[in-house]
Amino acid sequence: MKHLALTIALTIALSVALSIAATSAHAQSRKAVDDDVDRFALDLFDRIQPKSIAENREYCGYIGFDAAGVLTATPARPGDTDSCDAGEPPAGLEVLASYHTHGAFLDDADSEVPSLDDLLGDMEEEIDGYVATPGGRVWLNLSLEKLTFQVCGRGCVTADPKARPCKSFTPLVEYSLREIRQRENSPVVGC
Repeated sequence: MKHLALTIALTIALSVALSIAATSAHAQSRKAVDDDVDRFALDLFDRIQPKSIAENREYCGYIGFDAAGVLTATPARPGDTDSCDAGEPPAGLEVLASYHTHGAFLDDADSEVPSLDDLLGDMEEEIDGYVATPGGRVWLNLSLEKLTFQVCGRGCVTADPKARPCKSFTPLVEYSLREIRQRENSPVVGC
């Protein structure tokens, strides 16, 4: 019962954060992030981004409460350059969200936003999902709302030193499922 009340409280806090982010003209800075789960995700990404960038591969897992009610993450599992399978969450983990990185910066990859598959995957699992980009942005996919938004902008977590802004792929701060699909299907030229 204690976990359920805490989950409900975190869900309400996440909804409030979403409404603030949705009305914001730009992504928050890291200092403005005040949700405990969001801060936990940012710290987690700071630890796994260097390896993800160095190997140019995604790393993924789950964030949730363990049996003792402690906010924790599963060990980051390696994927490949554009996908990652977190496997089944361990028994006893009350999953709040998935997480994954996008690897290293590539001129011809639109890796500064979650992909359509990223959002659809979280929707299929019926959980929210954090995504870290090579430029150090962190996004949160909201499965029920069918949208993604930036928790914090460029450089808020460890970024690939080679990452640079790309006019062809300049991200907004929020995308609906339809907008992500349109972005992915739009013809673009490399940076």
